[in-house]
Amino acid sequence: MSTLFGHEHLRVYKMAMEFVTLGDSLLSLAERKADACGHLSRAMESIPLHIAHANNSWSAKERITYLGHANGSVLECAACLDVLVARRVFDSAQTVPGKLLLRPVCGMLIAMQKSASDRVCEEDADPYTTKHEVYFSHERLDVYQLSLGFVSWVEELCCGLTERQDVADRLDRTSTSIVLNIAEGNGRFTVLDHARFLSIAHSATVQSASTLDLAVARHVVEADNTKRGRQMIERISAMLTAMAKTKACPHS
Repeated sequence: MSTLFGHEHLRVYKMAMEFVTLGDSLLSLAERKADACGHLSRAMESIPLHIAHANNSWSAKERITYLGHANGSVLECAACLDVLVARRVFDSAQTVPGKLLLRPVCGMLIAMQKSASDRVCEEDADPYTTKHEVYFSHERLDVYQLSLGFVSWVEELCCGLTERQDVADRLDRTSTSIVLNIAEGNGRFTVLDHARFLSIAHSATVQSASTLDLAVARHVVEADNTKRGRQMIERISAMLTAMAKTKACPHS
């Protein structure tokens, strides 16, 4: 079948479309919905759309911007899979095929960003690799792993909040936001972009802490039952603040 647009010939575009199919199949297996399900659905659509925009943009600056958006969505998808495992929607084995597909897409996008001069080129794309059997570099961050731990803690807490689904939903949204913004920010191509996502993640820690305070004040949960979560969220907040300062003063 003949194609009209050049991006339809790109391997990275075809692989992104393949992930959309895989992601839809995975989401159809979810027995319950978590906030990360919606994020995953939107982010996996964003990858091929931004690749197409990048390939058809006339300026190098625009191409790099679109490629950055596409790569950010790749990492958001990977983080969504981690969150859905932490929330016990899927087990880790179910998400491995998706990560294995996303990893080379990430490598191609990084290489394409580096060579975005005339038109998007993927001929010299090196495979995206990480050490110690992790799929993406953000997975090595202590703050990322701690944030996933907070998501797991939220899952345990929310199991007992059957009468206050609004509190459970808010904690789901804010804890998910922390993880996704850490992951997406880590893959952005500029320091300013990275710092912006760290700021969004930090705001989500504040919202999570406030939600826990409100839950205690309204006698939804006992204060003692929130101590571990509060300790985790305080550590995450401190780590994000330190990272943001490093980004603001990279040579200090």
